[in-house]
Amino acid sequence: MFGRILVNMCLATILLFTLGCGAFSSSESGMEPTKTVELEENFELSVKIEKEGLLGVEMPDPVKSGYKLTGASFDPKILGLVNYLEFDNDGQRWVQYMFKPVDDGTSDILFKMAPISGGDAEIYKRLTVNVGKDDTFF
Repeated sequence: MFGRILVNMCLATILLFTLGCGAFSSSESGMEPTKTVELEENFELSVKIEKEGLLGVEMPDPVKSGYKLTGASFDPKILGLVNYLEFDNDGQRWVQYMFKPVDDGTSDILFKMAPISGGDAEIYKRLTVNVGKDDTFF
């Protein structure tokens, strides 16, 4: 009797553990960008995205250059910030901003940085986002 209860408890624990791990590794979390832009070498770039998508913007953190990111400015009528993430990319710290289009139109996203030692903010990167249907023929 005791053996049967122990076996059932072990099986239930394994089943719950497996289901729990599956819930966290799912790509259905809704936070997967439909388009990702890397702003590594370019200072300025432009991108077009449909209103139903999510835009991921990845760039290296300028901390090695003596700067820190201070944020991003954009038109909240066109874009909304959904997520901000810092991660390691081959030993270098990177950041990812994720934006959700709110309405059709165009907005510049200005990513800003300031010296770690103190000082005025400067523009680190600029991204022009055009939100709307892709009406081009090609």
